[in-house]
Amino acid sequence: MKGISLITYSFQSFYLAGAFLLFFILLPSFYNLSLGIALSSIGIVILISRVTDIFTDFFIGYLTEKRGINNKNKKNQFIFGVFLFLLSITGLFVIQPKSIFYFILFYNIGLLGFTIAIIPYDAILLDQKKVLRTRLKIASYKEGFALLGVIFALLIPAFISHILNIPFLNHYVIRITGLFFIGSAVIGLFLFYFFYTEEKSFLTSKINFKILLQNINDNKKIITLVNITFFNLLANNFTANLFIIFVSSYLNLSEYVGVLLALYFITTLISIPIWYIFGKKYSNLFLLQVGLIISISGFLMITALGEGDLFMFTFIILITGLGVGVDLIIPQAELADILDHNKKNNRLSQSFTTLFSIIKKLAIGLAAGVALTGYGYLTENNINIFIHIPNILIFYFIIPIILKFIVLVLVFRYRNRLHDPSAT
Repeated sequence: MKGISLITYSFQSFYLAGAFLLFFILLPSFYNLSLGIALSSIGIVILISRVTDIFTDFFIGYLTEKRGINNKNKKNQFIFGVFLFLLSITGLFVIQPKSIFYFILFYNIGLLGFTIAIIPYDAILLDQKKVLRTRLKIASYKEGFALLGVIFALLIPAFISHILNIPFLNHYVIRITGLFFIGSAVIGLFLFYFFYTEEKSFLTSKINFKILLQNINDNKKIITLVNITFFNLLANNFTANLFIIFVSSYLNLSEYVGVLLALYFITTLISIPIWYIFGKKYSNLFLLQVGLIISISGFLMITALGEGDLFMFTFIILITGLGVGVDLIIPQAELADILDHNKKNNRLSQSFTTLFSIIKKLAIGLAAGVALTGYGYLTENNINIFIHIPNILIFYFIIPIILKFIVLVLVFRYRNRLHDPSAT
């Protein structure tokens, strides 16, 4: 993938990731703090919706693979999925219904649309030929645009709230931010439809459940990569879902929420070209291992935080942002490399995109459900699990750090038993 196709493909991540942040990170806090819906209720809705969404993912993934077998391009499906996702964003962030029933409706439309769009979109990367680390390059561009979208999703409401002197989660602020990404999506879809040229490097010949299982059996590394990806996403999303609450209630730095979130993602964005440069010399999993060690080292500093400790928390953000950057680009590149060893020459890239989409949704759903429902329930009922440990630290720090150590162990085992630890 070269030139204008690379840019137009990668740009789609800009508005998808920005809207994704609104949908999955800002949404619970906004509907709880601004619209008055109980945090525990929101958490239950998210958990149930994300778990049941897994079953629709299987069906959509199968149909998407069949479309590939029938030689249908990925553009039309991607555009249709984005349309549904934007319909959800319009309902939740522009219309902003206060009814829990409309919240459930628009939320599930968003999940459906995102799945329909993301399966063919991510499969495009998996189907690139392995030439001069092409996949790592595309993944870096793709995630770079995604982080730009996330940064805009944070800076726009922060800027509006500052200029108008209104809260970060004000109705008007969220509505304008949602409209910005709807407009960006319209431009992005226009560019994608007319200027992206699809390359069919790999084609699926046939698909059924038995063939999928055989493919997994032929590529045993996939199961280990699935576990690594799941636990890593679970850890990251525990902190992501509670970031605003942690900064506002524990650190008492609510006026810096937008700036701190933006700083975190800017640091992650800056780290991507650094990881890409090292990726030319070292193996994917070695880079992921180093990134995990950096993230854990920075995250452990949370134990030294106190109320109003802006300087220390800023330093933690810089360290963890650097480490998380590699989390974004490695799993996609590693999965594509694994599929290269398929003995049957039947890549099933969209089926495996579906598998990792399910893993991603399950991790996000579980993290949101457990973190928001658990913390919300304990707070609403004035329950403290440990006398000397605030409840927020259990969900924001203790559980995630345990998960990160589990991921680090899995990566060590992956490199030592299943993967060539030498540089590639």
